[in-house]
Amino acid sequence: MTTQSPVLRRSRAAQWTGPRTPARLRRIGVVLTLASLVTAVLSLVGGTTRTSAVTDVGNRDTSLTQVAGEVYQALADADAMATSGYVSAGQEPAAVRTRYDADVTRAGQRLAQASRQVGPDDPAAKPLDTMITGLPAYAGLIETARTYNRQGLPLGQSYLAQASTQMRTQLLPAAEELRRAEVTELNADYRQASALPVAVVLFGLALLIAALDFSRKEFRRTRRRLNLGVVAACVAVVAGLLWWVVATASTDSALAEANKASDAATALDEARTFVLQARSNENLVLVARSGGSASDQGFTDQLDRLRADDGPLAKAAANGVDVSTIRTAARAWTAAHKNLRTADDAGRYADAVQAAVGTGKGSSGAAFTALDKAVSDAGGTARARLAAATDDASGATTLLAFGPTVLFALAAAGFAIGVARRVEEYR
Repeated sequence: MTTQSPVLRRSRAAQWTGPRTPARLRRIGVVLTLASLVTAVLSLVGGTTRTSAVTDVGNRDTSLTQVAGEVYQALADADAMATSGYVSAGQEPAAVRTRYDADVTRAGQRLAQASRQVGPDDPAAKPLDTMITGLPAYAGLIETARTYNRQGLPLGQSYLAQASTQMRTQLLPAAEELRRAEVTELNADYRQASALPVAVVLFGLALLIAALDFSRKEFRRTRRRLNLGVVAACVAVVAGLLWWVVATASTDSALAEANKASDAATALDEARTFVLQARSNENLVLVARSGGSASDQGFTDQLDRLRADDGPLAKAAANGVDVSTIRTAARAWTAAHKNLRTADDAGRYADAVQAAVGTGKGSSGAAFTALDKAVSDAGGTARARLAAATDDASGATTLLAFGPTVLFALAAAGFAIGVARRVEEYR
């Protein structure tokens, strides 16, 4: 075995630790190269995290949030249609029955879709189970109420009231809990996707400043032309940082719009549910023939919540939705409902029922349909905004995980090659 002489060992150590220029350059080259590689790793981690969050926003979270909103509306609409059909005293309109069946089917399909995406430990699992088990029981009560109603037996009223109570106290609160859980997840991904990549920016800027300082000192020391490898590395670092800046600005802008559209859609889902619950209350008064005192207050409460200063219409307006048509339709329905109540309180029950189920101008049925359509259309527009914004955010993060990483890795190679050539000039 050959033993190196002390002189040779000291000579090789001096290549890295000595005070002479080549040793100093080697140390600087190693620092710049390692710093570039660290920045590349940080960029890869940050880019992957942001891309994953944006993907979750555009896929799972947005999908589940929409599913939760559809379940919420389908359940409320089913209850409104069930009570509307019962008012007709056994002559349930085919369109009303078809809409009810479609609501129940849609709710079941959306619950099945959500169950495939929600794990057992997910906060949304509990309300989901409540609806999955409660929906068949609700549908069974409605069918029993229909059977008695077709036979002209008043016993159906109790089954209808029981079903409606289950809807208000179990199914709709569970649907609201599911919706809020998914909105919370969506907002968490919004925050993660728009978070500033502090580590990448700090390391990148520090690397760039160190490289420029090194180049400036070397130029002043030697008056030699700029090193092409170091210059190329600096350009790569600047390009990597600019990629992050542009991608971050574009993503944040798109996600801000997506967040507004999501909040608007959520508010309009809530608004439509208030409208549908008001419709159920209006019909239940006629079914019970109670003169309207208790249940009619429910109608008033729902519309008051709809139009409150901190209600869903105000929230939708704050997020870029024109709610003037909805407010106008709500006023028209309030007036039509007042006429319906006047007829019922005066003993003209048949006229009140006709006002509820009719489609003529000035009828409560037509006013409800107009309001329901206005809210539904606004919600559809908000969801279209959300889809477009999430697509823009996804486009802004294209190659973000790898583009800047490659540039920082190329910078590491540039620093290593450029400094190595500078060292060779001293041989």
